[in-house]
Amino acid sequence: MISLPLRLSPLLLAVALLAACNSGEADPISEPTSVPVVHTPTPAPVAVQIADPVERDRIAAALGSAPGIEVTENAATAAMTITDEPLDGSELFVLARWAAVTDQRRDVLELTRDEVVRALRGEATDWSEFGGTATPIVPLLPASQAAGIASALGILPAEIPATVPDDELLDLVASTPGALALVQPEDLRLGLLALVVDGHDPYRDPANDSPLRDARWIAADGPERAAQLAAIVGLESAPNFDPAGMIATGELIPARCTYEALVEVGRLGAMFDGTGDLLAAADVAVSPLEVSLTDRSVPTPCIETFALQGPAEAATVFAEAGIDVVITAGNHAMDCWEGCNPTLALLDTIDNLSGAGLVSAGAGANLEAARAPGLFTVQTLDGPVSFAFLGYDSIAAAFYGAGPDNAGTAPLETAYLREDVAAALLLADHVLVGAGWGVEYTSDPIAFQQENALAAIDAGATVVLGNHPHWVQAVEHVPADQRPAPALGQPPEASDALIAYSFGNFVFDQSWSVETTQGMAMELGFTANRLLGYRIRPVVIYGVPELHRGLYRPEFVDPATEGRPILDRIWDAQDRLPER
Repeated sequence: MISLPLRLSPLLLAVALLAACNSGEADPISEPTSVPVVHTPTPAPVAVQIADPVERDRIAAALGSAPGIEVTENAATAAMTITDEPLDGSELFVLARWAAVTDQRRDVLELTRDEVVRALRGEATDWSEFGGTATPIVPLLPASQAAGIASALGILPAEIPATVPDDELLDLVASTPGALALVQPEDLRLGLLALVVDGHDPYRDPANDSPLRDARWIAADGPERAAQLAAIVGLESAPNFDPAGMIATGELIPARCTYEALVEVGRLGAMFDGTGDLLAAADVAVSPLEVSLTDRSVPTPCIETFALQGPAEAATVFAEAGIDVVITAGNHAMDCWEGCNPTLALLDTIDNLSGAGLVSAGAGANLEAARAPGLFTVQTLDGPVSFAFLGYDSIAAAFYGAGPDNAGTAPLETAYLREDVAAALLLADHVLVGAGWGVEYTSDPIAFQQENALAAIDAGATVVLGNHPHWVQAVEHVPADQRPAPALGQPPEASDALIAYSFGNFVFDQSWSVETTQGMAMELGFTANRLLGYRIRPVVIYGVPELHRGLYRPEFVDPATEGRPILDRIWDAQDRLPER
């Protein structure tokens, strides 16, 4: 087999292909030495099976101008084939790929490729046709890519929706309720909600795997010949773009009535039966743990008490469900049922999490250890994306806070926050801060939350993950251009930042009000340099007696129906935030 660099001209590439395709011919019959004979090799037949007639003609013309290649319509007899459908053993060339986006407050999170195409063609005109709240669909395409998108998705020229100058598209989608557009995955940012399409998540999955793409397949004798043929006809693969996907949840309390219900079921892992698939699918899953996990005493029984302790086994259950990082700065982190030693209960918790392979942050044997970040790295096709997690508590710091010589949780003090974020930025691409704060059973963050959240963002944190109110609260966007200039250790590209003031409950037994049985999980996407965006998945904990589902188990619910009140509470609280 020949091996030629792709920088050779199409003429030389064609000659090489021709020689390779005819390398198995028999030696020519000897002729008298006085009469030289020129043998003309048989042209290599190449089939072009492209649906778009314009693209088919272009490729055929490029092949026709290359010596030693013959374009044929008979794929069965062709030596090589260029097609827009997958072939066994063929090489894939992704020319362009897109993510489907809408405005951040849509209550449709997933579509099929066919549904995206129907919406862009104008065949589907309202989000209610896809299960969402009734809102007109406003299809938009970037002007420079509209023709290519239409060709790739089989949209006729007359069906192409409104086009927008490329530099105006993102802002228009973010500000237009019901907008639907295709954008390059590299352009994702806060204000745009990236939709999952045919199971492909732009926040987590390689961009070139998107079902919304312009792709060709070349069947040839090996990848080198396929690459040579691609060079002749001008097919160039798009670069890799592979983000790191994260999911963050509300509080875990595998104790009290939750624990007893799971014992009755006979399996602690049942607590994640309604959410485990997405936890496991994320590149990194992070959850705040409210309680201790130790076997020094029996777990807290199902009675009215605030002394909350779960079993050591729960750490292994977390890991098996797909959780990777646990924030241990809960205000019940040193509780121990029947009065066992609080310090030993906390240290057991940290050891049990570590023994299950989990990273933890927010508590330790002393103040230095409690303030130390937990580090986690995701390996992507574009290289590693690293995260540093910090955890703090402002609720029980007076009696469970760590000191120079005593174990405990990291107290939420602004000076600690700024110092620790700056130090963690020297160790990771992104710093995420988990915080226990606020007033229980309210939707609006108090001034203390807002001030410390902004202190964390100003110091360089990318995301703040708040908990303790047991209700969902506002989500706040901090665009890159509103952040301070990068400090030492920050990436050169300023990143959008995000504050989620409270996720509400996740694994919990507070079944006495609707709001405490409702929470959220958040899916986020990152490159090494920046946050790409987020998606909120509403959660309902089925433990309310009248629902006849007493497992106290979270489940993801339809954001347009059962989940809509949860989203409304988040967005309404966001609208009440003071302007920055």
